[in-house]
Amino acid sequence: MDLETIKRVAFEQMGERSSHAFKERGNKYHHGERTAKLAVRLRELIFPDGDINDEILTAAAFMHDICNGEEEHCEKGARLTRELLAGLCTAGELDEICEIIRVHDERDPQNGAYSDAIKLLQDADLLDHFGSNFVWIWFAYAIPLGQNAYDARDWQRENADDAERNRAGLNYALSRRIFDDKQAFVGQFSERFDAELAGEIWNEKEIVGGAI
Repeated sequence: MDLETIKRVAFEQMGERSSHAFKERGNKYHHGERTAKLAVRLRELIFPDGDINDEILTAAAFMHDICNGEEEHCEKGARLTRELLAGLCTAGELDEICEIIRVHDERDPQNGAYSDAIKLLQDADLLDHFGSNFVWIWFAYAIPLGQNAYDARDWQRENADDAERNRAGLNYALSRRIFDDKQAFVGQFSERFDAELAGEIWNEKEIVGGAI
């Protein structure tokens, strides 16, 4: 499989555009890069002796959000990927890549019909939206939506339940532990953000100590 050419195709399609008016240039291209690396790392940790093809996983990750922002983006993305990658991999590899893309948003940990390759990409895809990337997305949206810092703080509080719903869509115990660690970071950041918005000194007791 010609992964370098596939990556170049992904960049040509997504590297200079954004999937949403409030998102940065190349957001889905870079998301695909990160998802590919994380999916392969999850495979190494969860299925070190498995027969999952890392090249198929990587190619699917590069291309999985090629039609993000459009209706039925998974189905449409699978069809477009089939056109764009024709000749860059075998017919069997292309079938697997397109099937992963087609169902990557159909997250249901109880669904035993999905292959582990599909589940690994689903988890990597979701995990990339949390932790430090969540903070980036959170603030990238705030100003275009007319929010100030206090509005952004309140929005994050009001949408805290979304995290638990997303956690429930993860397939593997390791993915859930990674998610929990990411959420712990966001929680710590949010506490500090809240305190400093109130004009307080974060960790004042530890910084000032017993004497001023």
